[in-house]
Amino acid sequence: MQLTFEPARLTGLAILAVAGATALSVGACSSSHDQKSPATSSQASAPGKDTVHGLIASVSGNAVQVTQETGTATVDVSPTTKVSENTKAALTDVAPGSCVRAVVKRASAPVGAGTAASVQLSPAKGDGKCPQPKIAAATPGAPPPDPAGPHTVIGTVASVAGDTIHMTVTDGNGNPAQTDVPVTDKTQYAKAAPATSQAIAQGKCINAQGTKGDGGKLQATVVTVGPANDGKCPQPPANKQHPH
Repeated sequence: MQLTFEPARLTGLAILAVAGATALSVGACSSSHDQKSPATSSQASAPGKDTVHGLIASVSGNAVQVTQETGTATVDVSPTTKVSENTKAALTDVAPGSCVRAVVKRASAPVGAGTAASVQLSPAKGDGKCPQPKIAAATPGAPPPDPAGPHTVIGTVASVAGDTIHMTVTDGNGNPAQTDVPVTDKTQYAKAAPATSQAIAQGKCINAQGTKGDGGKLQATVVTVGPANDGKCPQPPANKQHPH
Protein backbone atom coordinates (compact mmCIF):
# COMPACT_ATOMS: atom_id res chain seq x y z
CA MET A 1 0.00 0.00 0.00
CA GLN A 2 1.29 3.41 -0.97
CA LEU A 3 0.93 6.74 0.74
CA THR A 4 -2.24 8.76 0.16
CA PHE A 5 -3.14 12.00 1.86
CA GLU A 6 -6.24 12.70 3.93
CA PRO A 7 -7.29 16.24 2.90
CA ALA A 8 -9.03 17.06 6.18
CA ARG A 9 -5.91 16.30 8.14
CA LEU A 10 -3.31 17.79 5.87
CA THR A 11 -4.26 21.40 6.46
CA GLY A 12 -2.80 21.48 9.95
CA LEU A 13 0.30 19.54 8.95
CA ALA A 14 0.95 21.77 5.97
CA ILE A 15 0.75 24.88 8.14
CA LEU A 16 3.17 23.33 10.62
CA ALA A 17 5.64 22.43 7.90
CA VAL A 18 5.47 25.79 6.15
CA ALA A 19 5.94 27.67 9.41
CA GLY A 20 9.29 26.00 9.94
CA ALA A 21 10.43 26.06 6.32
CA THR A 22 14.05 27.00 5.60
CA ALA A 23 16.54 26.22 2.83
CA LEU A 24 17.46 22.54 2.87
CA SER A 25 21.14 21.68 3.02
CA VAL A 26 22.27 18.31 4.38
CA GLY A 27 25.65 16.70 4.78
CA ALA A 28 24.65 13.80 2.64
CA CYS A 29 24.63 16.00 -0.45
CA SER A 30 21.06 15.01 -1.11
CA SER A 31 18.05 16.99 -2.32
CA SER A 32 14.43 15.97 -2.40
CA HIS A 33 11.13 17.47 -3.42
CA ASP A 34 7.57 17.47 -2.27
CA GLN A 35 4.67 15.35 -3.38
CA LYS A 36 3.00 18.02 -5.50
CA SER A 37 5.95 19.37 -7.44
CA PRO A 38 9.04 17.14 -7.22
CA ALA A 39 11.08 19.19 -9.66
CA THR A 40 10.08 22.80 -9.09
CA SER A 41 9.08 23.21 -5.44
CA SER A 42 9.76 26.70 -4.08
CA GLN A 43 9.43 25.51 -0.46
CA ALA A 44 12.20 23.82 1.48
CA SER A 45 11.97 22.39 4.97
CA ALA A 46 14.64 22.05 7.60
CA PRO A 47 15.37 18.40 8.35
CA GLY A 48 14.42 18.64 12.03
CA LYS A 49 16.10 17.29 15.13
CA ASP A 50 14.31 13.93 15.47
CA THR A 51 14.68 10.85 13.27
CA VAL A 52 12.95 7.56 12.58
CA HIS A 53 14.75 4.77 10.71
CA GLY A 54 13.43 1.32 9.91
CA LEU A 55 11.16 -0.85 7.78
CA ILE A 56 7.80 0.47 6.61
CA ALA A 57 5.22 -1.90 8.12
CA SER A 58 2.12 -0.17 6.76
CA VAL A 59 0.81 3.05 5.25
CA SER A 60 -2.61 4.49 6.00
CA GLY A 61 -3.60 7.93 4.81
CA ASN A 62 -0.62 10.15 5.57
CA ALA A 63 0.54 7.99 8.51
CA VAL A 64 3.48 5.62 8.03
CA GLN A 65 4.03 2.85 10.59
CA VAL A 66 7.73 2.01 10.92
CA THR A 67 9.38 -0.96 12.61
CA GLN A 68 12.66 0.11 14.23
CA GLU A 69 15.22 -1.89 16.16
CA THR A 70 13.93 -0.23 19.33
CA GLY A 71 10.23 -0.70 18.58
CA THR A 72 7.57 0.85 16.39
CA ALA A 73 7.08 4.49 15.41
CA THR A 74 4.64 6.59 13.43
CA VAL A 75 5.72 9.08 10.77
CA ASP A 76 3.27 11.68 9.48
CA VAL A 77 3.97 12.94 5.95
CA SER A 78 2.48 16.10 4.41
CA PRO A 79 2.61 17.57 0.89
CA THR A 80 5.55 19.76 1.96
CA THR A 81 7.66 16.80 3.09
CA LYS A 82 10.75 16.44 0.92
CA VAL A 83 10.96 12.90 -0.45
CA SER A 84 13.86 11.14 -2.16
CA GLU A 85 14.45 7.52 -3.05
CA ASN A 86 17.64 5.47 -3.11
CA THR A 87 18.17 2.95 -5.89
CA LYS A 88 21.06 0.65 -6.69
CA ALA A 89 23.96 2.10 -8.64
CA ALA A 90 27.43 1.10 -9.83
CA LEU A 91 30.92 2.57 -10.07
CA THR A 92 30.11 3.62 -13.63
CA ASP A 93 27.50 6.01 -12.19
CA VAL A 94 30.21 7.88 -10.26
CA ALA A 95 31.18 10.83 -12.45
CA PRO A 96 33.00 14.14 -11.97
CA GLY A 97 30.72 16.61 -10.23
CA SER A 98 28.73 13.92 -8.43
CA CYS A 99 27.95 14.48 -4.77
CA VAL A 100 29.23 11.52 -2.78
CA ARG A 101 28.95 10.20 0.76
CA ALA A 102 31.33 7.28 1.24
CA VAL A 103 31.61 5.12 4.35
CA VAL A 104 35.25 3.97 4.52
CA LYS A 105 36.26 1.00 6.63
CA ARG A 106 39.83 0.92 7.84
CA ALA A 107 42.14 -1.94 7.03
CA SER A 108 43.82 -3.69 9.96
CA ALA A 109 47.21 -2.69 8.62
CA PRO A 110 48.47 -0.19 7.91
CA VAL A 111 46.33 1.99 10.17
CA GLY A 112 44.75 4.73 8.10
CA ALA A 113 44.37 2.69 4.93
CA GLY A 114 40.94 1.42 3.96
CA THR A 115 38.33 0.98 1.27
CA ALA A 116 34.77 2.19 0.79
CA ALA A 117 32.10 -0.14 2.13
CA SER A 118 29.38 2.00 0.56
CA VAL A 119 29.11 4.95 -1.81
CA GLN A 120 25.99 7.12 -1.87
CA LEU A 121 25.40 9.40 -4.86
CA SER A 122 22.98 12.32 -4.77
CA PRO A 123 22.09 15.36 -6.88
CA ALA A 124 23.84 18.67 -6.44
CA LYS A 125 22.03 21.73 -5.13
CA GLY A 126 20.37 24.24 -7.41
CA ASP A 127 23.66 26.10 -7.82
CA GLY A 128 25.34 22.91 -9.04
CA LYS A 129 27.44 22.54 -5.89
CA CYS A 130 27.47 19.78 -3.31
CA PRO A 131 26.65 20.84 0.26
CA GLN A 132 29.65 20.38 2.52
CA PRO A 133 29.28 18.88 5.99
CA LYS A 134 29.76 20.82 9.17
CA ILE A 135 32.66 19.53 11.23
CA ALA A 136 31.25 18.81 14.66
CA ALA A 137 33.15 20.37 17.54
CA ALA A 138 34.76 17.97 19.95
CA THR A 139 32.72 17.32 23.09
CA PRO A 140 34.68 18.10 26.27
CA GLY A 141 35.55 14.89 28.06
CA ALA A 142 34.51 12.68 25.15
CA PRO A 143 37.00 10.02 23.99
CA PRO A 144 38.78 10.81 20.72
CA PRO A 145 37.54 9.00 17.59
CA ASP A 146 39.09 5.65 16.84
CA PRO A 147 41.72 6.28 14.11
CA ALA A 148 41.27 2.68 12.96
CA GLY A 149 37.47 2.86 12.89
CA PRO A 150 35.16 3.56 9.96
CA HIS A 151 34.59 7.14 8.92
CA THR A 152 32.46 9.07 6.47
CA VAL A 153 33.87 11.07 3.56
CA ILE A 154 31.53 13.64 2.02
CA GLY A 155 32.35 15.77 -0.99
CA THR A 156 32.40 16.20 -4.75
CA VAL A 157 33.90 13.76 -7.24
CA ALA A 158 36.88 15.28 -9.04
CA SER A 159 37.67 12.21 -11.13
CA VAL A 160 37.60 8.43 -11.15
CA ALA A 161 40.69 6.41 -12.03
CA GLY A 162 40.40 2.64 -11.95
CA ASP A 163 39.31 1.62 -8.48
CA THR A 164 39.92 5.03 -6.87
CA ILE A 165 37.49 7.94 -6.51
CA HIS A 166 39.33 11.26 -6.26
CA MET A 167 37.23 13.68 -4.19
CA THR A 168 37.23 17.32 -3.18
CA VAL A 169 36.23 17.62 0.48
CA THR A 170 36.28 20.20 3.25
CA ASP A 171 39.05 19.87 5.83
CA GLY A 172 38.83 20.53 9.56
CA ASN A 173 39.45 24.24 8.96
CA GLY A 174 36.70 24.56 6.37
CA ASN A 175 39.10 24.74 3.42
CA PRO A 176 38.92 22.64 0.23
CA ALA A 177 41.11 19.54 0.29
CA GLN A 178 41.69 16.48 -1.87
CA THR A 179 41.32 12.88 -0.77
CA ASP A 180 41.18 9.47 -2.43
CA VAL A 181 38.51 6.85 -1.73
CA PRO A 182 39.52 3.35 -2.88
CA VAL A 183 36.72 0.97 -3.84
CA THR A 184 36.56 -2.81 -4.29
CA ASP A 185 34.24 -5.31 -5.91
CA LYS A 186 32.44 -5.50 -2.54
CA THR A 187 31.65 -1.78 -2.39
CA GLN A 188 27.92 -1.13 -2.52
CA TYR A 189 26.59 1.81 -4.52
CA ALA A 190 23.31 3.69 -4.31
CA LYS A 191 21.98 6.90 -5.80
CA ALA A 192 19.32 9.25 -4.53
CA ALA A 193 16.82 11.07 -6.69
CA PRO A 194 13.80 13.27 -5.96
CA ALA A 195 10.60 11.25 -5.59
CA THR A 196 6.92 11.73 -4.83
CA SER A 197 4.99 10.42 -1.84
CA GLN A 198 4.04 7.39 -3.93
CA ALA A 199 7.56 6.07 -3.29
CA ILE A 200 6.69 5.65 0.40
CA ALA A 201 5.33 2.10 0.44
CA GLN A 202 5.17 -0.98 2.64
CA GLY A 203 8.30 -3.15 2.64
CA LYS A 204 10.75 -0.34 1.93
CA CYS A 205 13.28 1.17 4.31
CA ILE A 206 12.65 4.72 5.48
CA ASN A 207 14.85 7.36 7.08
CA ALA A 208 12.68 10.29 8.22
CA GLN A 209 13.72 13.56 9.86
CA GLY A 210 11.47 16.05 11.54
CA THR A 211 10.01 16.91 14.92
CA LYS A 212 8.10 14.63 17.26
CA GLY A 213 4.77 15.96 18.42
CA ASP A 214 2.08 14.80 20.81
CA GLY A 215 1.97 11.04 21.16
CA GLY A 216 5.50 10.66 19.82
CA LYS A 217 4.54 10.92 16.14
CA LEU A 218 7.24 12.32 13.89
CA GLN A 219 6.09 15.20 11.72
CA ALA A 220 8.44 14.54 8.80
CA THR A 221 10.11 17.31 6.85
CA VAL A 222 12.61 15.08 5.01
CA VAL A 223 12.09 11.44 4.02
CA THR A 224 14.41 9.06 2.20
CA VAL A 225 13.25 5.59 1.17
CA GLY A 226 15.13 2.66 -0.32
CA PRO A 227 14.97 -1.10 -0.86
CA ALA A 228 15.16 -3.51 2.06
CA ASN A 229 17.62 -6.42 2.11
CA ASP A 230 15.81 -9.64 3.01
CA GLY A 231 13.27 -7.62 4.94
CA LYS A 232 15.91 -5.75 6.91
CA CYS A 233 17.16 -2.18 6.78
CA PRO A 234 20.82 -1.28 7.28
CA GLN A 235 21.45 1.08 10.14
CA PRO A 236 22.60 4.54 9.03
CA PRO A 237 26.31 5.13 9.73
CA ALA A 238 27.37 7.57 12.38
CA ASN A 239 27.72 10.99 10.79
CA LYS A 240 31.37 11.47 11.58
CA GLN A 241 33.18 13.46 8.95
CA HIS A 242 36.82 12.48 8.70
CA PRO A 243 38.98 15.61 8.79
CA HIS A 244 41.62 15.82 6.04
